[in-house]
Amino acid sequence: MLSSSNQKLHSSIVSLAVLFSISSFHVTANHLADLKLLNSELGRIGVSSTIVSGVLSTILITGVFSSSQKRHAERNNSYNMMLLSGIALVIFIVYVLRPIMFWMIRQTPKGKPMKESHILYVLLMLLGNTLMGEVIGEHFVFAPIVMGLAVPDGPPLATALVEKLDAIVSSLFLPLYFLFCGSKFKISLMDAHNFALVQLLAFICFIGKVIGTMLPSLFYKMPLVDALCLGFLVSAHGITELIYLQTSLHLGIIDEESYGNVVVALLWSAGVSTPVVKFLYDPSKGYMAVSRRRNIEHAFPNAELQLMACVHCAENSLSIIDILEMSNPTHESPICLYVLHLVQLKGRTTPLFIDHQPVKKKNSESLYSSQLECMINAFRSYEKQNSGKVVTKLFTSISPYETMHDEICLQIVEKRISMLIVPFHRQWISTQITESTQPIRVLNRHLLRIAPCSVGILIERGTLNRNSAIACCFYSVGVVFIEGPDDREALAYAMRMANGPNVRVTVVRLVEPHKKSKILINRDYDGKLIHRFKFEYVHVKRHDYREEIVRDGVDVINVVRSLDGCFDLVLVGRSHADEATQLFSGLAEWNEYPELGYLGDMLVSSHSSFVGSVLVVQQQRLGAAARYHDEHLDTSSHSMKSGQSGV
Repeated sequence: MLSSSNQKLHSSIVSLAVLFSISSFHVTANHLADLKLLNSELGRIGVSSTIVSGVLSTILITGVFSSSQKRHAERNNSYNMMLLSGIALVIFIVYVLRPIMFWMIRQTPKGKPMKESHILYVLLMLLGNTLMGEVIGEHFVFAPIVMGLAVPDGPPLATALVEKLDAIVSSLFLPLYFLFCGSKFKISLMDAHNFALVQLLAFICFIGKVIGTMLPSLFYKMPLVDALCLGFLVSAHGITELIYLQTSLHLGIIDEESYGNVVVALLWSAGVSTPVVKFLYDPSKGYMAVSRRRNIEHAFPNAELQLMACVHCAENSLSIIDILEMSNPTHESPICLYVLHLVQLKGRTTPLFIDHQPVKKKNSESLYSSQLECMINAFRSYEKQNSGKVVTKLFTSISPYETMHDEICLQIVEKRISMLIVPFHRQWISTQITESTQPIRVLNRHLLRIAPCSVGILIERGTLNRNSAIACCFYSVGVVFIEGPDDREALAYAMRMANGPNVRVTVVRLVEPHKKSKILINRDYDGKLIHRFKFEYVHVKRHDYREEIVRDGVDVINVVRSLDGCFDLVLVGRSHADEATQLFSGLAEWNEYPELGYLGDMLVSSHSSFVGSVLVVQQQRLGAAARYHDEHLDTSSHSMKSGQSGV
């Protein structure tokens, strides 16, 4: 004869197998966010697959709960009434409350936050529906889940709700819920035989899910390691399974002993997946393995220049258009500019990548702001003015700042970009700092460390003389050249600008006294590029070249200060050859922005009076050079913390 606990376990074994076999989109998305893999290829596949499996799992588990409720109904019509009431509640939320929330969004001006009264009304809707769900006999989480699905994602409503509720829910309510779940865990009721049986069942279901995920992945030529990581991701359990477990206990499907056994199984399944995926999967392998040169110095002459520009706000777009105009787009050598509007992920679970095709209309007003419309119109207008010379393609990436660099680097490889231009994390108006965003600074440092192309950080200190007809502007561009690949990349970009009729380029080369005779031989890469500039461009009267003898850091500072008021745009290399480091000895502790290098920092530091634009250029790093720069762009270093005081 079986004991009562064994009888209960055997009667609920099918329900436990269903519980262990389900997959949850929310749990997978949270695991990916914790691992910083939301923007990776693995993350996209994992999220997409669990959306489908999550819907099927919800239908399956709902069927289990419904059949249990039907068996325990006291009257024949009680179950039918509860089912009809639940359907009526869902219809009420979707067709009454959801339109009300859309009305609230329409009442909110674009770019403005939601009214506090509207947020309060939504919270009252939530509490009222939760109470109604309890009254009709549903679990207390039923109405909040349906309500959450009905809330329009993204700004302004969902973003405002996250900002208002995230702190208290994450810090108070969620720990209290886990405490409540843990209070029902009773070790004294656990039997060794039943415990082993439940763990064996959980292990079989876990391995089955892993293998079931790997087989179709391998069939479609996914690498073995990636398929294994995907299997572990979709097999992990979390809070969704815990809610289902609570509901099972509430409905009497399982007893308290089985509840404790299942909690242990959920714990180890969640604990195993994360470290395995973190150890095996590297999201950067898709772009760090690039061995082909993607820069301007080694680009083919008169070939189409592929640029990508990241923008965070409308002000960034004006600076990018100025740089684009200086870059001399022509019919023979056009420019294809990919504009990536970066938006922090708020109010939704998964990242979003939007292609702003000219022929497409807005899909959802909540995803578009007046600021974005201004940026789109500005680039479209410039493309129209330069038809045949400039092609602009605009995208929006909505993702967490922590993983945004993965999205950008994948797009760089896919689009074969030669240079990425990103805005500096600080903005100036009349040489005064007006805004500073630390996450943008971290993003820029990540891109400098791993980007598979050249990178330029654009700093706008003041505004250029913009006329209504931008083609009528005349730009004065300066290049400060010492030595090294970054300086050559800056000079190569300036040489392209020098071909334009409305640009005057001046190259200022800083030369140490004992190297002057060596440089004139022109046998090194730096000397060859300088010789080419002098031979092809200096004979044109509007271009100039001069050398400044510098002995130490003081001389360098004096030369940099002399540039104030002379140029609209100054290009500098981020780093220089090892031989030039003695010029900057003693300046490291004064380097306010290490990601800009010494010259860039001198031009934009708080002590500088320079007015104009600065483009700090880093040439693409390949092989050992990339690993070298990893050490100098550590986002957890002291130099990173030193800049936070102004944030």
